Amino acid sequence: MATLATGYGPSRRLLFDGDEAKYELWEIKFLGYMRLHKLHDVILAENEPEDDNVSKNIDAFAQLIQCLDDRSLSLVTRDARDDGRKALQILRNHYMGKSKPRVLALYTQLTSLQKGHDESITDYVLRAETAAASLKSAGEPVSDSLLLAMVLKGLPAEYKTFSAIVS
Repeated sequence: MATLATGYGPSRRLLFDGDEAKYELWEIKFLGYMRLHKLHDVILAENEPEDDNVSKNIDAFAQLIQCLDDRSLSLVTRDARDDGRKALQILRNHYMGKSKPRVLALYTQLTSLQKGHDESITDYVLRAETAAASLKSAGEPVSDSLLLAMVLKGLPAEYKTFSAIVS
């Protein structure tokens, strides 16, 4: 739900709701927001912040925590207090990491795809591509053939002719 800017921090559309599938898109919006506030380079720096950037890193943390749900905030509170760069890295590792449980969950999501009755074919294919992209970003190769097979497998009977032609 988007709201008008009030001058009291970021609008509600920047609020991350903890949905792993939406993290990457949220991060892009958040980094754009940080660029507008001249904190983009600080939060993405690979090295420890220099003395003159320490206060900017603290400001980056303050901006970041305003956009997080309670669970995500709990992830960064203890290990990255007042460190925007480290907090963002913790979130990335958690929501886009390469851990075995996450990779297994992503494979399960891809292999159990089913097109919903009220879902458009475009939304269904985008959901499949998002799962495949998440696996690729976790270092797991997903071939186009595998992705196509998973998409076709999840289509309802009314797409049988389409599936036969594509196959």
